[in-house]
Amino acid sequence: MGGRRSGMPVILLALVAVGALAVAACTREVEVEKVVQQTVVVERQVAQTVVVVHTATAVPATATPLPKPKAPVNFVVGMPSDITSTNIWNIYGPASTTWNVKVFSHNYGSLYRESDQRFDLVPLIAAGGFPELKQEGDKWTATVPIQKGIKWSDGTELTAADVAFTGTTALELKLPGNWASQYPAAVLDKVEAVDASTVKFTFSKKPGLAQWQYGAAGAAIVQKKFWEPVVANAKKEADLEKQRAALFTAKNDGEPVLGPLIFKKWEKGAFVETTKNPGYAWAGSTSKNYSGGGVEETTSRGTIKTGATTGDVTLNVKRGPNAESVTFNIYGTQDAAVLALRGGNIDYYLSPLGLSAGLRAQLAGKPGIGSFQNASNGFRYISFNMRRAPLDDVAFRQAVALLIDKNFITQDILQRTAESVETIVPVGNEFWHNAKVKTWGVGLTREQRIKEVVTLLKANGYTWDKEPAWNKDDRKVDVGSGLKKNGVAVRNLELLAPSAGYDPLRATAALFIEQWLKEVGIPITANLTGFNVIVDRVFTNQDFDIQMLGWGLGNYPEYLNSFFAADRMGKGDNNAGGYNNPAYQKLLQEFLAETDLAKAQVQAHKLQDMLAEDLPYITLFSVPIIEFYRPDKVKFPYTNVLDGVQSKTHSITGIFATAEFN
Repeated sequence: MGGRRSGMPVILLALVAVGALAVAACTREVEVEKVVQQTVVVERQVAQTVVVVHTATAVPATATPLPKPKAPVNFVVGMPSDITSTNIWNIYGPASTTWNVKVFSHNYGSLYRESDQRFDLVPLIAAGGFPELKQEGDKWTATVPIQKGIKWSDGTELTAADVAFTGTTALELKLPGNWASQYPAAVLDKVEAVDASTVKFTFSKKPGLAQWQYGAAGAAIVQKKFWEPVVANAKKEADLEKQRAALFTAKNDGEPVLGPLIFKKWEKGAFVETTKNPGYAWAGSTSKNYSGGGVEETTSRGTIKTGATTGDVTLNVKRGPNAESVTFNIYGTQDAAVLALRGGNIDYYLSPLGLSAGLRAQLAGKPGIGSFQNASNGFRYISFNMRRAPLDDVAFRQAVALLIDKNFITQDILQRTAESVETIVPVGNEFWHNAKVKTWGVGLTREQRIKEVVTLLKANGYTWDKEPAWNKDDRKVDVGSGLKKNGVAVRNLELLAPSAGYDPLRATAALFIEQWLKEVGIPITANLTGFNVIVDRVFTNQDFDIQMLGWGLGNYPEYLNSFFAADRMGKGDNNAGGYNNPAYQKLLQEFLAETDLAKAQVQAHKLQDMLAEDLPYITLFSVPIIEFYRPDKVKFPYTNVLDGVQSKTHSITGIFATAEFN
């Protein structure tokens, strides 16, 4: 889980509301303050502050003692990998690793977001529901009023100019990655401020769900005042590539944010430190889900209702932030992070990668450790650089798919800690998931796989100096060698995969895939290396043969476009493998422009069928999200949600703002 790259890049569609993470502070002896400030919330008005003065003689000796204030809480999160950037332009672009996204993306707002737990589309910065799209000549427009009184952490008010500046920058610099999904240049002509509290989007044609509701309407927003001179300086570079590079590497020290946490310090390889935003515009606000399907959002600026706010309240979240600071400790390996949680050095382990059976056993049921499990909204996969032979040959990719025994990997090797995945839309995303895609090798024995692969490759121009064959007597493969395509030797290929310290599940799978391919004479070497090294080689430089990474996903499958669109093949963008099937591209354009959910579902299923045949990706497995934490320190507002509570950290009101700390 769009990044995005997680061990999974994460795709961000809309920013999610703060879960009520409650952090528990350890109590200690503190002198009672003589001046106590109490905040009185007046409906639809800015909060008023009432000062109540206590003196030593004002409290009779027989009175109940005043409660002692809790000590400030520092919530400590453990991660097995470092971040690579603090620059949001880079983080939503080529550096959209899961760690960058989860640490920083909660700082940036959007007009609309997905609600807690249910993922309804509701206003965040917008002052109401989705506006009607209007046709103006040959253009289509959407005009969105925004709430007044939302302030950046430097005290300046957010305005439509911030929204317009962000969108304009993304469009003018043709920013890749999530920016290209959030501000889709194929249909979005411009974003402009009508006045301080109204923003207007102009489209070249009527936008579909992926381009408006799950695209521009949920796009990230940065502060114009801070970034405008930086962007202006970047534009002085000679060409577009250098302009983007200048923006992605620009320093952002002191950048104002909207979220609950303000970046303070990054000690590379050690920790990232953030502090509470005292001016957080959603502090103390509530979000209620109703059984009728509606959502009610109440802030100091008023109440906004979306949908049918009838029936029972099924979820009631009150936002913090309840911690004075959040520190992300970096451990480098999963083993070290698990030991830190067991030793009480961290309060919560951020684990979108999943854990091996051995590491789970070290935590499950142990005193002082709590856990909960949810279905994953993501997958691990291998992909091919289709700019290179023989990876550009669909028959070769199909042969690789036949050789990979996913069931053996998940059930035997990974000890049932993972589940096989056959298409890029996870099973947990039921509406969009196509359960009927073509599968490769399911149920076949090793002997049958070898025979089918040899037949497939020979039919497509491949030969061997020594042809592989199944040895019935020894019950193993007589290994092939000297593989050629149309008489030209197949060069030695490299499979990039994460190291065992970072993700033992993928490291193990990569070694078995290497073995299976070598058995049929495919020359390949698994290179187990650092996660950030792989991301850089694959997405920044496109210097790879086959790579194994993972994606964390959004709920609307816009990633059918982001991962495989022909116009997303540039360096830094998501179609790093260069997939370009004209038939797929044609159907993809219909899907992107679709405004009817039922029709979009049919199109999404057809797109998955095409990908299952072409195999730009071979999806491998997903790992249920099991989250471990210390119940004596933190209480969550809810724990049952697709992709786990950890998925909520990339939200304007991410879990660390609403958890209740003891």
